[in-house]
Amino acid sequence: MMTVNLLGKEGKRKAIFLVMCMLLALLPMSNVSAEDIGNPSNLQAQDISAVFDPASETTTVTWRNIDIDGSVLQGLFTATYNVYRSSEVIDQSSIGSLTPFETGIVACSSAEVQNDAFKCRGINGTVAQHSVSFLVSPGVNESFYYAVTTTLGDGTELTDLDENASLIETPILEQTTPIRTPYNIFGSFDPDLSQSTVQWINYNDIFPILPDTGDDAYQILLYRTSYPVTRSNGANMLATETPIATLPAGTSSIVIDVPQNTDREAHYSVTYNLPNWTAPGQDYQDVRFLSNNAMTSPVMEDNLPPEQVSSMYAQFNAEPTNGGGTTTVVWTDVAGEVGESYRIYMSGTAFSSVLRSDVQLLGTISEGVESFDYEVPTGRLGNAYYCVATVDMYGVMDTNVSFNSCSDAVVEDAFSPWIAEPTNVYAEFIGNKTTRVSWTDQLGVEGEQYHIYKAGWKVTGGEWATFNGSLQWLGSVSDGVGYFDVELSDGLLVSRPYYFVTTEALYGHLSGTYMDKRLNQNFFQIAEGNEEDTTAPLRVSMKEVQSIGYLNKVTLEWFNSDETDEVYQVWRHYGEPFGADESEISSVSDDGWELVIDNIQAGASEENTFFRQIDIPNEVDRDVWYAVMVADKWGNTDPETYSGLNSNAIKVTEDTKAPQATLVLINEDNEAFTSPSLIAGDYKVQIEFDEYLDVNPMINITTLGGGDLSGGEREMALIQENAGNPDRGPVYELDFFITSATIAGDMVFEVQMEDLANNQATQQWTDRAVDAVAPQVVIYSPSSFSDSESKYLYGNMIQVLAGAEDDVRIDSFQYKFTYNYGTGQSINTPWTEATEVTNLDGDNSSLVLDLEFSAGNFLPGQHAVFVRAVDSAGNERSTSVIFVVDECRNRIDGTTSCNYVESLKPEPEPVIVEPSMTDPPYILVWVLSGIFVFSLIVMSMVISTSMSGPKKKKAGGDEEEDEDWMSEFIGTSQDLDMGAVTDTSVKSEEKTVEPEAASEVEPEEDPFAVNVITRKTRRKKDVPEIVEDDDDDDDGIDWSEYDDDDEQEEEAVEEKPVAKKRAVGRRAAPRKAPKRRAVGRKKSED
Repeated sequence: MMTVNLLGKEGKRKAIFLVMCMLLALLPMSNVSAEDIGNPSNLQAQDISAVFDPASETTTVTWRNIDIDGSVLQGLFTATYNVYRSSEVIDQSSIGSLTPFETGIVACSSAEVQNDAFKCRGINGTVAQHSVSFLVSPGVNESFYYAVTTTLGDGTELTDLDENASLIETPILEQTTPIRTPYNIFGSFDPDLSQSTVQWINYNDIFPILPDTGDDAYQILLYRTSYPVTRSNGANMLATETPIATLPAGTSSIVIDVPQNTDREAHYSVTYNLPNWTAPGQDYQDVRFLSNNAMTSPVMEDNLPPEQVSSMYAQFNAEPTNGGGTTTVVWTDVAGEVGESYRIYMSGTAFSSVLRSDVQLLGTISEGVESFDYEVPTGRLGNAYYCVATVDMYGVMDTNVSFNSCSDAVVEDAFSPWIAEPTNVYAEFIGNKTTRVSWTDQLGVEGEQYHIYKAGWKVTGGEWATFNGSLQWLGSVSDGVGYFDVELSDGLLVSRPYYFVTTEALYGHLSGTYMDKRLNQNFFQIAEGNEEDTTAPLRVSMKEVQSIGYLNKVTLEWFNSDETDEVYQVWRHYGEPFGADESEISSVSDDGWELVIDNIQAGASEENTFFRQIDIPNEVDRDVWYAVMVADKWGNTDPETYSGLNSNAIKVTEDTKAPQATLVLINEDNEAFTSPSLIAGDYKVQIEFDEYLDVNPMINITTLGGGDLSGGEREMALIQENAGNPDRGPVYELDFFITSATIAGDMVFEVQMEDLANNQATQQWTDRAVDAVAPQVVIYSPSSFSDSESKYLYGNMIQVLAGAEDDVRIDSFQYKFTYNYGTGQSINTPWTEATEVTNLDGDNSSLVLDLEFSAGNFLPGQHAVFVRAVDSAGNERSTSVIFVVDECRNRIDGTTSCNYVESLKPEPEPVIVEPSMTDPPYILVWVLSGIFVFSLIVMSMVISTSMSGPKKKKAGGDEEEDEDWMSEFIGTSQDLDMGAVTDTSVKSEEKTVEPEAASEVEPEEDPFAVNVITRKTRRKKDVPEIVEDDDDDDDGIDWSEYDDDDEQEEEAVEEKPVAKKRAVGRRAAPRKAPKRRAVGRKKSED
């Protein structure tokens, strides 16, 4: 309908429309012009677009020039664009506070379009669209707006900001990865050590978020390249280069050894390898290098030393006026080196390495100079060596110098006019084989040494230089000492040699000492009267050495020597200095000799002998060697000593120890008697002494009770000398005997003795006794049954407590048991030594035995314990106690019943009772008989009544009611069971009654049941079951463990079946039994 309305019903309008479309299609094509936004004259950027690339983390902004036809296009030749970025919307009000990240972008280059402004159009021109990339910072996650402004040729910035023209409508989301690399790498090279040190700051030192332990701990990768690493080539570098070091987490520096002869520029970079960072099994490395973790400037690693100088020399020029001088060093520069320098080194000794500690660096000279003057300091004296080392422009040099770059020794003397020798040299023989040489130290030097020489004549400097063996070197000392003791050889006599002292010093050098050998005034000859004498005098001859024990002294006496002003010494040795056979030669300088008396001055004495006493301590008995040594006035002595005739050493026995003895008793069987108790018999006392005696010993044998066994003091006889046995001493013996009349008691053996050194002693032995009394034994527990009828119940402990006493000593205390004592089944245990024994007095004379045994170990009955004691003399005594072990229980009536005690009681005799007719038994019989007769009468009447025919009932009659009442009274009905009444029913019927009937609950009374005659019995009251309280429980003893027989008896009683009583009750009435008439009191007619 709309089409019809539009074109008309005839289609005219439709035709016109189609024709117009054809005409438009036939029109020629002209230039296409997109519609620009904004004022064209302001040259606003058009069609702005911004795209963020997450791979490169850059945002690319593009736009075009305006596209119009007009003269305003000429302004594009001088116009430039500015690009802004902001997280907020950019508008006229906010752009003034923003700074463009890119400026000066030429809108259109006139040279490029050949001044054709129409080619500057953004669409229809030839100029490409503009593009600017912004590198987004790491760790950004935000949206940003981008805008482009135009700056005209006159510098005016136009801030037309139309959306989709010069301002993006929607902000761009920019998401970049945070930095995950170290910061601020730094490196340096040390040419002296040939090492490069690289340092950095770890990310965790700033942001501690990276794992540094475990499987996910980051690793530090260090790279070295010949080019700088940047963001643009970082990924390619990691793909093509191999790290020179992989370091653990936390490392912040590394020292790299640079190989010798290296000359390179090294760019170091460092990054992290993060295991399992993006996903399990996927590691991550930040390849952007945005944290200054790659060097932009290289480290110059140059340790390739330059060539050394080929020629040089050094010469010293003295200055006599002031004692100094100058050494000039000359060389030729190395050809081919640029920017090098030269270092001059010096030492007091020749050197090949400048690294030696005594090599001094004197100066550094630039290239082209080729000489160096060194002012030698005053006081320098000796040889000096100079070398020249070449250093290239990087500071690299060869620390090893060549032969051509060093000079020969240069003699430098800046010490004159001082004397280079010690002064006041003096020598004196001071005895003891020693000559002391002294001097005054040299002036002008420090740390010098002084050398002492000796010669038989006065040697000159020339002779010493010509023949170096002219002087005998004796020794050296440092400065400040001023003397030297020369040890002389033996055998010198009247000797006067020359002594020389020289000085050796550095004289200002660090090494390379110098010694003046001219020997101008530094010598001295031993003076007359002080000749060197090292010949020892003759040895001393000993006269006598004696030990006096009771005075604690040793006396020594020796012959006087022929020397004058000699000095004697007394030496002592406790061992065997001359060997086992005393034939060897010893020396007091050997180990073992000790000086006892020193400095015994003889002076000019003419005595024939000298005498000395030496104290010796108490309680010693030893062999000691004493030797006397002599020294002349110069201290010359012969240290050797020897034994024998006219020797200077004698052995003596120092004895201040009283003799000691050991006593042994021998019995009649000639055997050692070890028991402490002696009984009647013959004995021998043998005493062995630890040393030989001067006289035979005296012995007295008594007892404390007044007994005299030896008959007073008696002399003992020597029976064994034991001279050939060093471990034994002499043995003396005496016989004595003991009779039954000898007074018993502790014995006393007292011996008096005196050794060869007159040491006297008395020794006693009181460990033996005369014993004629048996020990006493008493048993305190267990208690005897016969005394107190006491007994031990099952579960109790039986204490065995016994005591024994003896006048000397008890050697054995034993016990044993007899089980079932006094029966044919008795058993004896063996005697057992008691272990739980208390020694009251500590000498085994009074003992207490205390043991415990369980009564459960004994059967009920009579047992015995035996205790015996045996003393040291073999006397024995024993005793015993009979005790009872029983099993008891408490009865209900409060009495106690014991099995064993009850078994001992006799059986009770039966009591025969002869009752009379009036006694209660017979009275009971008479009563029962009367009741029986009465029962027979009643029974007869009942039977006769029941057998008579029934009477007719009278309606409403009183007789019928009376009969019913009587029937109920006597317990019968019309159908009387005579068999039940007379108890003549067949017995087999009773057997058919089920056993469970007795336990059935009695049914309720059936009003229609027929009465059954039952025997009238009195109901007994229920007697409560009485539980016996076992008295044994009160005692805390479980007698059930022992009541086996009673338990079996009780079990037998319990298992005995109880006879069931015949159930008595009403029998159910037959089905056709007549109904019982209700019994009740007849109502009154009233």
